Amino acid sequence: MLDINHLSFNRDNHQLFHDLSVQLPDHQITALIGPNGVGKSTLIQLLTGELLPTSGTIKNRPKRIALLSQHNQLFEPLTVRELLALANDTLDPAVMQTLQLDALLDKEMTTLSGGQQQLAWLGFVLQQQPDLLILDEPTTFLDLHFQELFLKTLQQLQQERQTTVLMVLHDLNQAFRYSQNIWLLQQTGNLISAPATQMHHQVDLLSDAFKTPLQLIKSADQVILQPK
Repeated sequence: MLDINHLSFNRDNHQLFHDLSVQLPDHQITALIGPNGVGKSTLIQLLTGELLPTSGTIKNRPKRIALLSQHNQLFEPLTVRELLALANDTLDPAVMQTLQLDALLDKEMTTLSGGQQQLAWLGFVLQQQPDLLILDEPTTFLDLHFQELFLKTLQQLQQERQTTVLMVLHDLNQAFRYSQNIWLLQQTGNLISAPATQMHHQVDLLSDAFKTPLQLIKSADQVILQPK
């Protein structure tokens, strides 16, 4: 279990995090939520080792970490097959089938829709067979259809492979629907960790974090957060 101990981080004489301690549950999906500008992407860079903390430690960091960013760029034309082969020469049949990439393998990435491209990039990081998969706002530029397809597919593959996943999401209802745990990063730099089923009912806490009055709407088969 990745273990953050008393982590602090300063940038340009500004303290983003102070004495942050939290554990990332193994073999589950954790959603990292919080308002813009609180340092979610910076925290990811600390977890991957791209940045070093000002103080504190990150222990039990897995050897194989794969990161899917908001913006993924190619510097030369590649087909989907060529992209996937950069991660692993042997294509994973289960990944290809679940992500519906079989019919796209010989198409150039630039000819695909945004949603298809993001599924191909998900295939790319899964081809790396990571112990920890980190996704930084992976659905930001997708329409609703591809957002749901992406998250359902990710959830299915995670359950099958028991990969540990941390993903940053802006849509609160998607975060609660597709994860078992929630990390709430506040403006103060504090991080609150709780199971999604518990955090879902912390309406006052979430309202304060996002500076928007929220309410919980319950129906027969789902619970939805929405502004009052």
